[in-house]
Amino acid sequence: MKSKWSSMLLCILSAMVILSGCASGTKNAGGEERAGQTGSQTTISVWTLNNGWEWFASAVEDFENANPDINVELTQYEVDPYKESLKIAASSKTLPDMWFTWGGTLGSFYPENGLTLDLTQVSADHKWSDIYNKTAIDMSTYDGKVSGIPIHLNVLGMWYSNQIYEELNLKAPSTFAEFEEQLAILKENDITPLSFGSKGGWHTMRLTEQLLEYFAGPELHDKLKSLEASWNDPAVVKTFEKIKEYTDNNYFPVGYSSLDPMEAESLFYQGNTGMINEGTWFDRNITSNGVDPNDYGVFKFPTEHTPARSSVFVEMLQINGEIDSDKQEAAIKLGEYLTGKEVVNKYIGEYGSPALTEFEVSENTPHQKILLDHASEGGFLITDQALPQEVVQKIFEAQDKVALKEWTPEQAAENIDKAVNVYKSKQK
Repeated sequence: MKSKWSSMLLCILSAMVILSGCASGTKNAGGEERAGQTGSQTTISVWTLNNGWEWFASAVEDFENANPDINVELTQYEVDPYKESLKIAASSKTLPDMWFTWGGTLGSFYPENGLTLDLTQVSADHKWSDIYNKTAIDMSTYDGKVSGIPIHLNVLGMWYSNQIYEELNLKAPSTFAEFEEQLAILKENDITPLSFGSKGGWHTMRLTEQLLEYFAGPELHDKLKSLEASWNDPAVVKTFEKIKEYTDNNYFPVGYSSLDPMEAESLFYQGNTGMINEGTWFDRNITSNGVDPNDYGVFKFPTEHTPARSSVFVEMLQINGEIDSDKQEAAIKLGEYLTGKEVVNKYIGEYGSPALTEFEVSENTPHQKILLDHASEGGFLITDQALPQEVVQKIFEAQDKVALKEWTPEQAAENIDKAVNVYKSKQK
């Protein structure tokens, strides 16, 4: 395997190989020469993240050892440099042969601009519906075409401390009324009910979207997300009325509008707060903080609708639609291997939340399967991936201004709707 640490270096080295017209062999994950591998190999370039993806390089090396006719050039980035590198590569049409990306408006950019391989027929021929969670495939599909191989399906839920719930004789709520009763009980017992930090907007957004699902219902919620309905709607107003009510009732940590989400997470571990809205990755967060994940429980937010949907987002591997057929076949083979049961089970402790329907559960991630099963009833795409970023930023602003009493809930709905209309006018 060849490791390269920037897209510029990748381009320079690729150009050197082309100009030289020869190759001196390839390297494995340890940087050693792979003897006997020359021009008969198919070489594919792959970009992913590095933080939390330490298992990926080892899995790629396993793949190379099992497939000596395929060489993988792997580049791994930090999150922000990665996003910027993808943008530059997309605009200059120098994308790698395969890359990791998120779903929603982030991942849809590539198929919308004709940059990805249409995997619809591959999905049917290889029976992906029997392998991957249906929601993961749905979230990897744009305009009726499968545009990526799902690698992670992340599902959000409301987490709580078993100790606190046992002491207060509480159990996971099954209705919205029970949920609100528990908020009041927690507050009465000097426990801040909701552990949210609104710095950056996205943490509180998770509660906002759950409230919107409750008040709007699945059909209207989807229309709002697809910008097919006005955000100046009673359901949006009611959502922000709840944000205001919970703020006025001191259900959030003091100063939560400027609180970092990591600080909110720490308050939860310390037992100062009652609930936090986190996803399938949270078991690993808990463990890394020296706490036993079995000390916590998780429930699906009680929206009381059928289907009872969860907030979800998918991560996938997309394939360059411009590469030749040999590279395409190699990339598909690698992508299916990296997302398959053998790799998932081998690296389950660090893999993340698999998009598979079946896998072995790690003792360090006891809630992962529970949350993925929640998504089997359906999911709505998390807000900051479903909407254009200028609309997302207006929702973040609305959350803060309502909390700080600078906007009424009605003004929040009006201003979000204005942002939607401005965005739509630019698309004409």
